[in-house]
Order: sequence, then structure tokens, then C-alpha cells
Amino acid sequence: MDSTKKITASQRLQAIFEELILSRQYHPGDRLPSEREIMKKEKVGRGTVREAYRSLQQTGLIEIRPGDGAFVRTVDSAEVGDTLATLIRHGGVSAGHLQEFREAVESRCAALAAERATPEQKNHLKKRVDQMEMRYRSYGRGDLRFYEMELDLHAQLARITGNPMFEWFATTFQKNAQSFSEILAHRTGKPEEALEDWRNFINALDKQEVTKASMIMRSHIYRFGKVLEEGKI
Repeated sequence: MDSTKKITASQRLQAIFEELILSRQYHPGDRLPSEREIMKKEKVGRGTVREAYRSLQQTGLIEIRPGDGAFVRTVDSAEVGDTLATLIRHGGVSAGHLQEFREAVESRCAALAAERATPEQKNHLKKRVDQMEMRYRSYGRGDLRFYEMELDLHAQLARITGNPMFEWFATTFQKNAQSFSEILAHRTGKPEEALEDWRNFINALDKQEVTKASMIMRSHIYRFGKVLEEGKI
């Protein structure tokens, strides 16, 4: 039995325009060719063009404006974050998947921060960790705000790298991590371990110990993943 799946004309057309958009040959706000233009160039029917454009609209790459045509959209990070949260809730992305990805991304982020952090940025991180410790001493374990503050630390660390991709991921994760924070807050985890990780990380940051900073963050994320696995997100 031939397991090769036949690609339809509309799928082929969709793939062509996905490549054109993702390779930036069309930019946000650009108008795509009309149905008539595509029909003539690609030798396809109107139904094929419409089906391809509908699929592109469902992926969020374009917007179809009745009477006006199809236009390339600006990808909204909030929408991407919603997709991430939906995938996690419905089992498309497991806690293990998320842990592996974060270990890879955030350990590299930590290494870059150790290389690039300014004295002002280091002091700001220290103050934020001090505030986390005060929060823990005041409210103890099970405090949701403590974990929200920690997520903000990860976002700030990403900003220090100067790489917008790291910042985008950290910010998107932060915006969609309420369920994760709730699990962490209600598990019998040890916030003092998180605080110790951050103290050790800042010490490595001060000394520009790139490898050590990366290893501390990888270990920190690993423990995070284990707690989420036990919490069965």
C-alpha cells in the first residue's frame, strides 16, 4: 500500500505563498495577488485559490478583506502564546517537551547574559531576587505571586541578551504560564531552592562565568520540569 499522501492543488498553492511570506518576499500589510491573477499564472480554478487563501488565513499568515483582497498579517505574539498554551492543555506539548525546549533555550540565554549584562542590569536582577526573598519570608510556600515574580526574572534575563527572539519566547511564556505557576505554588516544592539558584546565578553573572551560569540555569529548569510532570499539566 502506497503511504504517500497526495498533495492537492490548493495545498501546493498554500505552500508557495507560505514560503513567499515566511521568506519576507511579502511583508506585513502587503496585498497578495488577486484570485484572477493567480488563476492565470498557476493555471488553477477559482475554488483552488480560495481554499488556499482560507487555509492561509486559518494559520494566521493573511487576512482576507471582502471586496479588498488578501493581505499579509503581522504575527501577534499573544496569538502564538495562546497556541502554545492550548497545545499544552490538550496534550500536544507535554511537560517533558517544554522542559527540553526551555533547558536548551534558557541555558543559552543565561550564557549570553553572563557575557553581556551591564553593571546596572546585574544590580537590577539582584534587587528583584531580594524582593522575591522578602516575599517568600512574608508569605511562605504556596504563594502564587512568588512564582510570578520568578517568571518575570526569566523575562528580564532574556532582555539582557539583546536578542529579540529570546525576549519574545520568555515574554510569551510568562504571559501564558499562569497554570504552571499555580502547579508550582501548590506542589510541595521548595522556593528556597529557586532562590538559591538565582543567588548562584547572579554570582556567576558578576564573575562572567559563562559556562557556570548556563549550567545553573539548565539545572533550575530541569527541576521546574520535574515539578510540572508530577503536577500533570
